[in-house]
Amino acid sequence: MIPRIFVSSTYYDLRHVRERLEKFINNYGFEPILFESDKVTYQHGKELDLSAYYEVGLCHVMVLIIGGRYGSPSSQTKIDEERRKYDEDYISITRKEFETAAIKNIPILIFVDRNVYSEYQTYKENQEFFDNLYLKPLETEPPGRKKFKFAHVDHVNVFKFIDMVRTKPIKTFEKVEEIESYIRIQFSGMFYLHLESLKKASEESKVLDTVSELKKVTLMMNEMLNSVGKEILGNDKGKYEEVIDNQFTILLDFFCEKFANNIAFVETISDEEVGQINLRKAAEVIYNKALICSITKVEESYKNLDWLKRYNAVDNKIISDLDQELMTISDKLKIKKFDYRALNRDLQQKVLPFVTNETDKERLLNCLESKLSQSLTDLPF
Repeated sequence: MIPRIFVSSTYYDLRHVRERLEKFINNYGFEPILFESDKVTYQHGKELDLSAYYEVGLCHVMVLIIGGRYGSPSSQTKIDEERRKYDEDYISITRKEFETAAIKNIPILIFVDRNVYSEYQTYKENQEFFDNLYLKPLETEPPGRKKFKFAHVDHVNVFKFIDMVRTKPIKTFEKVEEIESYIRIQFSGMFYLHLESLKKASEESKVLDTVSELKKVTLMMNEMLNSVGKEILGNDKGKYEEVIDNQFTILLDFFCEKFANNIAFVETISDEEVGQINLRKAAEVIYNKALICSITKVEESYKNLDWLKRYNAVDNKIISDLDQELMTISDKLKIKKFDYRALNRDLQQKVLPFVTNETDKERLLNCLESKLSQSLTDLPF
């Protein structure tokens, strides 16, 4: 399998950029996904753009290019007069593709035409003026009055779109070569980070595997203590239990630290807001709905789908159910990313064997609650 790169932009004004990027991505041995190259599989009986959003979810990276055109409305946007009002806030296909990638936590490389971005800065400096002038209902405007026209964009929603994507790094461009150069650097960086993550994962696995062996070792220690070690410990059974308890504490801290590093929420929350949330209940919801759930049992509901669709369906089901439960606790608790599969596996295979009573479970939940607070107040963007 090779990485799939989705190129998202309006077509007619940026087709020369799209053509160049398709060749550039091909030269890397990656698969560029552009609708004009018949790389989007259209689903029978559905709107064409819905197939594009589905295809976004099957890709590994999105390259988003914003030029002077906002684009056609998404089929999911139910508006009859989007072109009658100049500043109607409708959702374009390109914007919907971006939102889909963001929800799926797909890396997005964003490029904005330099002239457009310059005009965006002018718009931001005078936004109150534009809002007061052009957000009035059409029927209240004098007959024959002309709309304000921008030099480099066809719709004020281009600026609103840029407002939305500014939460992520943006690179302006004038020539296609600038886009190619930046993508080349980012691809190299992604590859480097991937190799580093493999090394880190290997080390983490070694630590957890080593801790898993601890139970066998401690059983042997118990036999040894019973036979020849009692004199050394002065028949103090508590010393042995203290050793085992300390090892369990280390294991819990390691697992829950990994939990904090693998979960992120959509919003950064202040310390004061965190204090108003029942984090213990949130930790219990995450534990019950994702960490100890039977993924295999959930998969049975989608057994007629191929493996990739089944994989995505299970992810959507578990994360959606989890989000709904968390929203009953606080509207701030909406998950942006969560590698629940890896955590579920590690918990059940390498941690739960040491959880032998309710006290152990309470310690585990307390540790999850503590790390949950950390992940809420330390959201990486």
